[in-house]
Amino acid sequence: MIDYDRLKARVFSPVFQEYSRRDTMLYGLGLNLGADPLDAHALRYVAVDPPAAEPMMAMTLARLGPWMRDPDVGIDYRRTMVGEMTLRLHAPLPPEGRVRGDHRVIRITDKGEGRGALVTVLRELRDARTGQLLAEFEQLTFCRGEGGFAKDGRYDPPPEVSDTNPWQTGRPADFEIDLPTSPQQALIYRLSGDMNPLHSDPDAARRAGFDRPVLHGLATMGMAGHAVARALGRPLTSIRGRLSAPVFPGERLRLEGLKVGAFRIVNKEDREVLSNGFYSI
Repeated sequence: MIDYDRLKARVFSPVFQEYSRRDTMLYGLGLNLGADPLDAHALRYVAVDPPAAEPMMAMTLARLGPWMRDPDVGIDYRRTMVGEMTLRLHAPLPPEGRVRGDHRVIRITDKGEGRGALVTVLRELRDARTGQLLAEFEQLTFCRGEGGFAKDGRYDPPPEVSDTNPWQTGRPADFEIDLPTSPQQALIYRLSGDMNPLHSDPDAARRAGFDRPVLHGLATMGMAGHAVARALGRPLTSIRGRLSAPVFPGERLRLEGLKVGAFRIVNKEDREVLSNGFYSI
């Protein structure tokens, strides 16, 4: 069971990562950029030297390993899944460099017995040489079966979110973007650091309840950030979203956006796969 005080006080060593221009291009390919070989905008990220660094790549750099597998954490790692993520961008990513990630647990929420727990980790990404803050990334992990740990009432409230859903009014989207995925996209995206077999091994996917490997949630989020910024013609300063349904490589998705700062992604059945999407510029 989760020990609130011990988990909240957990200390992580800094994570350093060097990345190259090749890594930057590989990340772009993992978002399916370059699928249209005549799309000059997309080719800037995958076929030009030096490439433009897609800002959403900050989500993948200097990341922690699977630390929730450690026995002393008190979490069944097999029953965890990424729920929500927030990226705040402070400075452009260079096409290559060395970065430092500093992590801390900022929120542990008890949803109650049988309802699970929410653990949010913040990563501050900095240029390892200058110390300049490049981005902040919050990842909320849903831990099934871990609820009920706060017998003494000690836990953090969930993050504050808007209780208004702009889509419930039936308001039409201000812009729509077609987001095709490729059948091999998860195999490419995993080369940016997430080697979870759920995204590559059919047997592992079946054991998790899927009939085939699924696309990384951070790949879907990366595609969203790139598409919204391109549609608006301006870089984003922040973006947030909730993974609400699995995406299978090869599916065709559609991003629907509102100029008031909201978006969502739906599949061909009009089911939301990424919900509660908000952005700022």
